[in-house]
Amino acid sequence: MDRAAVDRLYDCDVLDRHGRPIGPVAELWVADGRPLWATVRRDGGPTLVPIRGAQVRDRRLVVPVEKREVENAPRVGGRELSEAEQAELYEHYGLRLPEQRLVRYERSTGVSAPTSRPSRRARRPRR
Repeated sequence: MDRAAVDRLYDCDVLDRHGRPIGPVAELWVADGRPLWATVRRDGGPTLVPIRGAQVRDRRLVVPVEKREVENAPRVGGRELSEAEQAELYEHYGLRLPEQRLVRYERSTGVSAPTSRPSRRARRPRR
């Protein structure tokens, strides 16, 4: 999948395998350059959903899991996933843990980036 295609995933709403809405894509997580997880905004807070094997249809990302699985998924913290959190997610969804660590995909730059973000404070030009 090329970068433009990965960027377009940010414009998708996530549906479960039966077409039930889960929520919009908030972030993507990649390993070895491939998008494997999406953070989905839900009423109960952000939740990670596996997207490997998902299909994109008219700005909808149909994932190979059920909405109930997503609702019961472990809540994992903010900007970085620990190895334990990754293992818990993979176990919850019955997936094999990959050797590569998940990293946050930065849409604005179109590259994989470390899971911590630089400060948004604007810099003043030097005079």
